[in-house]
Amino acid sequence: MTNLSADTATRREQAVRRPPAPGRRPATAWQHRAPLLRGILLYLIACLMLGGVAGLVWHATTSLPTYRINADGSAGMSERGLTSVFSSDATFCLIGLVTGLLLGLLAWWWFSRRPVAVVVLAAAGAALGALACWWVGVLIGPAGFAIRISGAKSGDEVPVDLALRTWVPLLVWLFAGLLPVLVISMVKWDGAERLRHGGSRRRRPHQDATAGSAGSPRTPSGTSDGAAADPSASSGPDH
Repeated sequence: MTNLSADTATRREQAVRRPPAPGRRPATAWQHRAPLLRGILLYLIACLMLGGVAGLVWHATTSLPTYRINADGSAGMSERGLTSVFSSDATFCLIGLVTGLLLGLLAWWWFSRRPVAVVVLAAAGAALGALACWWVGVLIGPAGFAIRISGAKSGDEVPVDLALRTWVPLLVWLFAGLLPVLVISMVKWDGAERLRHGGSRRRRPHQDATAGSAGSPRTPSGTSDGAAADPSASSGPDH
């Protein structure tokens, strides 16, 4: 039996020390990281696609203010149009809030086992989605406002360009992309802390009871706990 186990151990050592076959190459660090890199590439492509779809929604749902060409050739905007100058920014923020949350959840589902990577990828994915949404919206939306209004006739209504007036909507996308990662991380951390504290509280009474039973003195058999062994009481009267 001893010889059989020794032979088995020797064969395992030879198998481990055996050099790789000529046609096979040892796995490199690039091959080990290939699944991660492939996942990152697919995630970024998904972010660009969702951002492009969001750009179509941004173009379809934004109500742009218009300038009306008067008879004397001047252009004017109504008070209602003035209030909707920043409608493109507001719509971009709302779309970014929803899309950013989806991208953040996707990043957590895909890379939750890598804490640092999931934060970086959630921010990068939200930024790519925002840029793709802005590019698609500007590409298919009205542009060249100066050229269009210069060639307009009396009575025509010329909408303004579909564009962002500030950079705040892009920050909304980033915040929405990081929000699911932060919330889920905090919830999981809080749950782990509660389980850890609950386990320690459960172990303490058991440890105290074990320590109390180990430290209590043992009484001899046949003698009750409340009675003390008194040699004078057990002996008879002196003669």
